[in-house]
Amino acid sequence: MDNNVSSMKSLVAYEKIRDMILTGVKLPGTRLVLADLETELGIGRGPIREALMRLDRSGLVKNIPYKGAMVATPPSRKEIAIIFGIRVDLEAQLAVEAMNIITPDQIAQLEALHSRMGSVDADFYTLDREFHKIIYQASKLPHLCAIVNKLIESVETFLNLYRQEVTDCYKFSFEHGQILDAIKAKDEEQIRIVLKNNIQSGLEVVERSFSRLIRKPV
Repeated sequence: MDNNVSSMKSLVAYEKIRDMILTGVKLPGTRLVLADLETELGIGRGPIREALMRLDRSGLVKNIPYKGAMVATPPSRKEIAIIFGIRVDLEAQLAVEAMNIITPDQIAQLEALHSRMGSVDADFYTLDREFHKIIYQASKLPHLCAIVNKLIESVETFLNLYRQEVTDCYKFSFEHGQILDAIKAKDEEQIRIVLKNNIQSGLEVVERSFSRLIRKPV
């Protein structure tokens, strides 16, 4: 029983620290001090240590000898471009696999999420992630879903530090509508096209952000 309670606390700590990193509350290079996290989260040090080890494995945190845990630096511009390229083929295949077995309930969830995206919800990025997650999980290929999640997670810190413009959100919402329509129509070719466009739109946001950083005066 005690082990179950400890595991639950560790999971809660993991999710809270992860969310602080992905939303930019904890910036790259920030030290994650156990005593501070204990106060912030109201969770004991044991579960927090376990959570930091898990975050280290995910790439969001680095445990450095004699320094402790720190928020990791996001991937380089070149690596992000490669990651997005890999995502195109893998995510399109998952969507195709999901196409013929997705349930009416999952379709309803996608429609509800897409409706919220249309109003440019303050939590747009979370809605975006959940939309794709539902599609990929519907494929019933959990190991490939885990690979996709890892690839997305590796660039999430950057995407959250340099948020999309409102016009980007409208564009992504339109593209999600196209994805949903293609899935309902069971149109494999169209699913591949619109998913590729949507993923490349995300890369365009990253590239634009990098360009702004390069032009930024020292």
